[in-house]
Amino acid sequence: MADDYILAREIIHDHSARMMNIKKYYPYFKLTETDFSAYQGGKYGMLDMGYILMAVLRFFIEENSFKEKDVTYNEYGLFMKDIYSRDFELTLSEDEEKELSLYIFDKIRNDGKPFTYQYFEPSEKVKRTIRMRIIDSRIKDDTICYYLTSDAIEFYLDTKEIKDESTISIAQVLLSKMIENKNFKGGTEVIKRINSEVNRLKMKKNDVLALMSEDVFEGAKAYEEFVNTGIKWFDEEQKSFEKNMELVKEALSRTEGDTENTAALQDIFELETELKKAIVKHSELLNACVELQRMADEMISDAKFSRLRRSFDFSDALKTAMEEDNAAGLGLLIAPLLTLNIKKTFDFTYIDRLLTLPAIKEEKGEEIGNSVEEKYVYDDELEEQRIDENFGFYIINLLKYIQQRETFKLSEFNDDIREKYGDEVLKNSDFYTLLVHMCGKKEYIVKEVLKKPDTFFEEYMVKAVRRADTDEYDDIGFRLEKIEGEEISLFDIAHISDVMIERTGCTYDR
Repeated sequence: MADDYILAREIIHDHSARMMNIKKYYPYFKLTETDFSAYQGGKYGMLDMGYILMAVLRFFIEENSFKEKDVTYNEYGLFMKDIYSRDFELTLSEDEEKELSLYIFDKIRNDGKPFTYQYFEPSEKVKRTIRMRIIDSRIKDDTICYYLTSDAIEFYLDTKEIKDESTISIAQVLLSKMIENKNFKGGTEVIKRINSEVNRLKMKKNDVLALMSEDVFEGAKAYEEFVNTGIKWFDEEQKSFEKNMELVKEALSRTEGDTENTAALQDIFELETELKKAIVKHSELLNACVELQRMADEMISDAKFSRLRRSFDFSDALKTAMEEDNAAGLGLLIAPLLTLNIKKTFDFTYIDRLLTLPAIKEEKGEEIGNSVEEKYVYDDELEEQRIDENFGFYIINLLKYIQQRETFKLSEFNDDIREKYGDEVLKNSDFYTLLVHMCGKKEYIVKEVLKKPDTFFEEYMVKAVRRADTDEYDDIGFRLEKIEGEEISLFDIAHISDVMIERTGCTYDR
């Protein structure tokens, strides 16, 4: 019985921690489902999303951590250009490169939405949602810049390092070996990896502090995990830094005066400079963690006082005793009950007061109906719901219009829906966002799209058709072709190119 109890506790109470550890791997396997053979007629079928993702992560770590700068989209595009030509031997035109790079970038950023998946929380018997982003953005000097999240950096490092050990200590062992073998250039690269890990821990520290400001008790758990997996090796790491600095000084003393090894001497100087920077950053991290500990203690202390209650929950005390597997504390609950004063007296003068006391109208208690579970809706979920409804509206109207005509221009379709629904239908920005995504491919066949949607536009087409709950659109196919030199005026605000739409699927009119 005891073994069964311990087994159940390990399964139930450790499940949430396991799910949080798994979350950083989820986007990788989700993205590897991307099949380039279904994109643009399969001409990019040789591309591998798993390799591209790891390459992009390494590029962002180089820029964000080593060079300490954010990445612009143009810099990402130049990096992808090298990937196509060097690794996959693809020769693409400038337009093809831009289109393919945007498609891949949207996939990695999940079209600006976090990667989400649900898991069952057995201790509370509810389903929870885990949300994670790989690349996030911010506006800097009127320019949109991109950077890796701490979860993405941790995932990349986990693919090469052991989680239960200090990655900084492991890297310093490797650094010692390289210095002893006179591989000073390789040692400089190792120090850059150390700096990347220090930067990741700084970002993790900020995430813990932000979580504590929102939910101090969840933040306390994250802080404890951060201490156990990130900063408990500080003393060992500091000793390793001192040891490696001594090795560098020893190498310098042996090389000084040797005119034939000027290149090696230059490499040692670069190694020493990088190592000094790493020591300074490591000290800054230590100071930041000390400050985090002070702030965490203050937050936890304030939260404890705010949770003091005048009433006592016996069921909660029993639950706590079961979780701690210790019933000794229950004695404190029983002790007051054993010393009750059961002798009661009654003053006869109260009889007159009872007879003359006016009757008090009975107060009815508040009736409490069935409790309604509160559900928090995130801002991005509201945005997604709005986009889903608007895209579905335009897609269904477009499919109906295609049923009625063999060929038509986009401007003719615009006039049709404006006549039906008014000018406001063309002032909705979601309509033009939909057009941009729709023009990502030149031909669509609804039946094929329903089987396997590949692009952002096709996913919303599937939702719209299935929501319509009819098969009348399944046989529709249509082809898009840009009309050179013809533009559509949008209320004297902007202009877009006109597009010729040709029906290729259904052969009937309605």
